[in-house]
Amino acid sequence: MTSRPISSLRLPGFALLQLINAGYTTVQDLQGISVEALAQELKVSLSDAEAILSVTQIPSYTQALGQPALTQSAASIAKTSEKISTGSRSADELLSGGLSSGQIIEISGPPGTPKEALAISIVKSFVEACQEVLFFDCQHMSSPATLDRILGTLGTTPDYLRLVHYSDITSLSELMVLIYNLPKLLESNPQASLLVINSISFPFQARQDLTISARNALLEKIKQAFTIAVTGHKLTIVTTSQLSTKILNADGSTGSFDTGAKGILVPQLGIDSEFQLQLSKFTDRFKLGSGLAYLPGRAYRMILAAVNNTCGIIKLISTPGDPHGTRSSCSLSYEVTKNGTVS
Repeated sequence: MTSRPISSLRLPGFALLQLINAGYTTVQDLQGISVEALAQELKVSLSDAEAILSVTQIPSYTQALGQPALTQSAASIAKTSEKISTGSRSADELLSGGLSSGQIIEISGPPGTPKEALAISIVKSFVEACQEVLFFDCQHMSSPATLDRILGTLGTTPDYLRLVHYSDITSLSELMVLIYNLPKLLESNPQASLLVINSISFPFQARQDLTISARNALLEKIKQAFTIAVTGHKLTIVTTSQLSTKILNADGSTGSFDTGAKGILVPQLGIDSEFQLQLSKFTDRFKLGSGLAYLPGRAYRMILAAVNNTCGIIKLISTPGDPHGTRSSCSLSYEVTKNGTVS
């Protein structure tokens, strides 16, 4: 298999859409996956999954003619393969060295955890590497003054203000305008390597009048926009999101403070069917499974749990190889530094 895009495969449109919605962006992403696993993930028959995998073995049109396939420049290849630190030793270790181009990671946690601080640590690392950043704040949790204070310590990168494009998002409507116009934004900022959306759950939280169907439609649009951005532009995407407490009865059904047997933390942006099926099995209140309906299936999901104001636990709860968080994952400690970043 090669790293050519999924869109190059000669598959029916519905099959390509299923692969893209599941988070597959290149033919290489399908390497090593079994027919049974693909059928389960795409919710298709075994024969359909076998047909999809068989198509990936067919050379591209130019290769079949014996002509050289289009190649990237050396600089483009280097940009795709290199990893940039998150600024946190623990997060880097969990991510096998840092963030790669075209990677999506969601940083979540209860109120009071340094989610935004870790996001700014990531911004700092990208700026140190002279990479442009698009930064959108949905809850005024990371002001321009905060970014200026932290990035101003970068003596080796005096033009950091030119590299970071900051904007406020004050409503759900503004967030969706950003999502719908993301392709045009990336066209006008072709050097952008990182997109950060802080507190992406907050605009939804403020709109209690949304119907479930309308909410799901907006989340699906975000998922599609993110998939296109990481596929076509090799953009790295970081979001932060709050968690809320869900009360469960002893049988796993939704309970109240009067009837509930335990409380677990769930994403504020809703849970998917796979997460719902596993809900009653949870004994660890920080084991969340997939559950985040706005992220492609091959995203990374990280949770922070504070011990106190300066330290806590960081845990990777979902990865492309384990999208539903069914296998145990490692937890490491973190510390908040004096300048407000996470180490």
